[in-house]
Amino acid sequence: SNGDFPREGKKRGRKKKIKKRIFGRIVKYIMDHPRSTLKDVARYLKEEYKLEVSVKTKERELEEYDLSDLYKLVREKEKRSVHVNYAGGWLLAPFIADMVKKTEQAFGELAGSVEAILTLIFLSAFGIERPFHLEDLSDLGFAILTGRSSVLSRTTLFRWVKKCRKSFVLRFYDLTRSLSDFVGKKLKISVDEHVVARWTRKVKIPGTKHPTRGKAMRADKLFYVFELVRKRLIGFKPRPGTATLANTALKQVKELISEVKPESVRMIMDAGGCKGSVIARLSKIKHLTFLVRGKRQHNLVKQWEKVPKSEYRVYTDPGDPKKKILAADTRTKIRGCKEPVRTIFVLNELEKGKDRFYPIYTNDELTSAYELMVEYRSRQNHELCYRVLRHDLSLDALPKSYPQNPRVEKVQFRDKHVMLVGWIKALAFNIIGEFKECLDEEYHKMTAGTIVRKFLDRPATIITTADEIVVKFDYFRECNALKEYCDKINQSNLEISWFKDKVLRFEFESEDEFKKRKSFLSAG
Repeated sequence: SNGDFPREGKKRGRKKKIKKRIFGRIVKYIMDHPRSTLKDVARYLKEEYKLEVSVKTKERELEEYDLSDLYKLVREKEKRSVHVNYAGGWLLAPFIADMVKKTEQAFGELAGSVEAILTLIFLSAFGIERPFHLEDLSDLGFAILTGRSSVLSRTTLFRWVKKCRKSFVLRFYDLTRSLSDFVGKKLKISVDEHVVARWTRKVKIPGTKHPTRGKAMRADKLFYVFELVRKRLIGFKPRPGTATLANTALKQVKELISEVKPESVRMIMDAGGCKGSVIARLSKIKHLTFLVRGKRQHNLVKQWEKVPKSEYRVYTDPGDPKKKILAADTRTKIRGCKEPVRTIFVLNELEKGKDRFYPIYTNDELTSAYELMVEYRSRQNHELCYRVLRHDLSLDALPKSYPQNPRVEKVQFRDKHVMLVGWIKALAFNIIGEFKECLDEEYHKMTAGTIVRKFLDRPATIITTADEIVVKFDYFRECNALKEYCDKINQSNLEISWFKDKVLRFEFESEDEFKKRKSFLSAG
């Protein structure tokens, strides 16, 4: 033989088969992401399960299970239309989208985190005080906001909160603080406390004097850092009722400076932050300037009474140009400080005793007394922030910070749940603040409750397709104020990651359509 033998056909390997377990997850992914392609499915399998499956293999497997038209079926199923309330919540989507990504990073190991956080955010935004009110909340509009087909039950939410670790909460807090806007810049902040009354009689927890109720009672304290230029909350620390503003603010400002590393910091505090040893330590921090309202103690009042009348100057009241105020620029010896502290105090001659003096301590030696008085008044925005948080966002409706067992001898302060809910309410305040600043200037000074009433708590028809979610608002008087803002969102093609990656679109019912609908309802 010359060696020419007939060659047999090459043996082909077995066709790849996908296990049923993995195939089921492929089908679920397609149903959850109707806008995806088979290439997206391949990427998902590689990232989640480290499996490399070709597009042809997936096509063949879908044909074997008679699911070759699965995409078509899913896309047809996505076509729905429903009329709901709470539809204005979608106006906050551009600000919430980034927060959802950070939620996934912070609570990645915990299932249902995005739904739970969104539920808590919108409960706060719409002024729904307690999570157990979810039992009475059946509107589909609220459910769609959280990416669900039904409202999350209170038991599911409580179960998620219980499983949530403190490390997850702290990670979520760090990721959502948005401190990058202030890195290397001038920072102007106010630090203040808010007292939350606790009504338990079974458990002995520390207390303090409640400022509005005027009596000592069991309570917790919430310490927020408020940025005075953009009017945003950038820090939070819950503490027991015995904690003081002076010591807590010192820790918070040190932490803030180490993280942000700003060019300079100007900090304003109320009388609760007036403590000699703390003022001495604040004076040693580089690039920190403080303005602290002084306490009118007997020995200090004696020093101020010795100031001669010749040192007082007449200034125009910053709040009312028609009024005149008397103020002196002097120095006060404070216990705990080696050097006398510069003091600007306003003299009110209509009052008696110590109430005549309104002192402000500062380590700023360059700024004039009048400018410092004007600057200190900006702290009132922080007080107004607490008013909005309490009345519009239900800040006082917080989880318990103490165990239920009354037999415990020493009650430890449990801040995990208070930290989570208290910070979520701060995020709701910030998000609504950013939204209203995108509107005309006449809306910038409105409180969160007014913005919710005018724009967010609005009915609309929601139309979903495989690619889009269209929110068509019912006609209302001030709908024109939203049109420019909504046009920008429509042009940006914003994808809603928590609602199957659909693109958000806004539409408005015309006045003629509204009149026709109104005439139909009033007929007969």
